[in-house]
Amino acid sequence: MREEQLRRALRSLPVPDEDGARERGWRLISAASVAAEAEAGPRRGRRGGRRVAQVAVALGLLAAAAISPAGAAVRDWVGEAVEGGHEPSLPALTSLPAAGPLLVDSAQGAWVVEEDGSKRLLGSYRQSTWSPRGLFVAAVGDGELVALDPKGAIHWALPGPGAPTDPAWSPDGYRIAYLSGGAVRTVAGDGTGDHESWPRAAPVTPAWRPGRGHVLTVAESGGRLRTIDADSGRSIAVTPAGLRPSGLEWSRDGSRLLVFGRAGVEVLDRSGHPLWRRPAPSGTELVAAALALGGEGAVAVLASRGGPARSELLLVGPRGAPTSLFSGPGRLSGVSVSADGRWALLEWPTADQWLFLDLAHPQRVVAVSNISAQFAPGASSASAFPSVAGWCCQGPPPGR
Repeated sequence: MREEQLRRALRSLPVPDEDGARERGWRLISAASVAAEAEAGPRRGRRGGRRVAQVAVALGLLAAAAISPAGAAVRDWVGEAVEGGHEPSLPALTSLPAAGPLLVDSAQGAWVVEEDGSKRLLGSYRQSTWSPRGLFVAAVGDGELVALDPKGAIHWALPGPGAPTDPAWSPDGYRIAYLSGGAVRTVAGDGTGDHESWPRAAPVTPAWRPGRGHVLTVAESGGRLRTIDADSGRSIAVTPAGLRPSGLEWSRDGSRLLVFGRAGVEVLDRSGHPLWRRPAPSGTELVAAALALGGEGAVAVLASRGGPARSELLLVGPRGAPTSLFSGPGRLSGVSVSADGRWALLEWPTADQWLFLDLAHPQRVVAVSNISAQFAPGASSASAFPSVAGWCCQGPPPGR
């Protein structure tokens, strides 16, 4: 058996008292972080604080290594990484720091990742999305829209009049919107009643507005946004041409719409009137954005610049200067926020890592390496970096 095969075999062995070990490890990481902050004192600047964060995470990982079969490898890596200024990293995903499973799209297909880190390949699907409570998944197959459960059992498949893309499940679970042939279409959650809701749509995933009825916001050409009744096709509101959007997201209470594109972000009210706007930092473009802290206030945005490539996660809001939460070389490609609004998952293809950041305490960083290989078992060559399609699942909006 070759060394690499032996290493993989050792990593796959179950850890005695794994749940207890994991819990003790998280407590050690938190304790180490607090202790390091206290030692640093209030006068440290950003550079010093970053060093403290690295040391705190390293202390937690070294403590966890003492109860892990892969302890020696982790200790070696941490010693090198902290000195080199990189994030200390775990060799494999063994748990998620917040409740709710992940939905991940890879070259092999769509995967479900449970809270304990276990993974299940649903099939060779792409552009997957959760139903509102995680009971089902909608995904794009070979020329069809498919609804299946998290174990991979297909409930229905709908051949599209054109190639379906960009499915989005309504907050009440009774409708799925998707794009096909330059139009937006809607189908019931049981696969019936497929119809065209609006004839013109840009290639941006539609966004459902929480609340009564089935109200959907669609991007059109030129940066114009249109909000419609998806059942009747009636137009409710339309915005002037503006920011060319890459993504749309309604807040959980349906009061705010996040619109983001390469040039910046803006937040609109229910009627489409702008509440606030922020351009991308000079010399950068925005790669991704997500509503943070429950979706009612700040927005987490990924800004990327070239020459040399570098990316930064910023927390922006209607007032004050943006807060930098993380910065690293290369290109970060996506950000997802946990259902409780506390944790952000950053996708870092350059380092082949996922980074979990505690948004309330950004010095708490958990990095996981070898992400590509973990979603390409048996692959004989390097695989494309996977993308996170969703972190399930938000409960009902407040007051509902």
